[in-house]
Amino acid sequence: MARVVKPQPRMSPIAEEYAATVMELSRIVRDQSRTVLDVAYGSEEAQGLDLYLPESDSSDALPVLMFIHGGGWRNGYKEWMGFMAPAITCLPAIFVSVGYRLAPEAKFPLPVEDCRNAVKWVYDSIAKYGGDPNRLFVGGHSAGGHLAALITLEADSWRGVGLPADVIKGCFPVSGAFDFSDRERESAILRSADDIGPASPINHVSGNTVPFFIAIGESDMPDLVCQAPAMVDALRAQPGVVETAEFEGCDHFKISVDAGDVDGLWATTVRRWMASPPRA
Repeated sequence: MARVVKPQPRMSPIAEEYAATVMELSRIVRDQSRTVLDVAYGSEEAQGLDLYLPESDSSDALPVLMFIHGGGWRNGYKEWMGFMAPAITCLPAIFVSVGYRLAPEAKFPLPVEDCRNAVKWVYDSIAKYGGDPNRLFVGGHSAGGHLAALITLEADSWRGVGLPADVIKGCFPVSGAFDFSDRERESAILRSADDIGPASPINHVSGNTVPFFIAIGESDMPDLVCQAPAMVDALRAQPGVVETAEFEGCDHFKISVDAGDVDGLWATTVRRWMASPPRA
């Protein structure tokens, strides 16, 4: 049984509608799936994971996608993202929805550290559930896309939690924020202007070899529509493989919901990369 989640600050009407939609879709998936829910990777309530497993056990160790929810760094629950699981577990693979502490109580770098520690837990423990710690992938929507990109690109930080620098084998940001110097981008996660540079993934691309698939909606938030190609260009100047897709007819929320379509471009690309990651 899923935990009872605490109320959070009010969002815009369209964001509230999105939250209600994905929460209900995820409830349906949880009821029909093999799951291990509310796994703690830290002592705080938000520091938890939900694991979604394939329908049947596999004799092979399976790739793992860890996905980080959005919500402007101050809203959201790991329970939002479970609806995506069937489009990943059918590979077969394991899908992990990641919770993390939120602003305003937890500002940069605390949510980043949470996501890094979540990867640490999965790397150390996922073999017990049939996963392969040497085939970990990360993704996220909106604020989660920012966090996924940042932990991937700050490769040197993995040593601080006892993990290899190449622990992440592919990154899949959906409608992610990559540059906080854009003043249109709300920055609830930042403590002060001093965090703008360190918290911006675009400032950490140097030498990157991790494959990135960057997705953006045709009608996404205007600043994110501008940031996505800039991030793609910055990554393409590095050794790592980069693909990008603009999803026609999708706004900031529809692109997330459509990521749960098992036959959609996002899910099929992610499964293809998880089965055989492109090489730099």
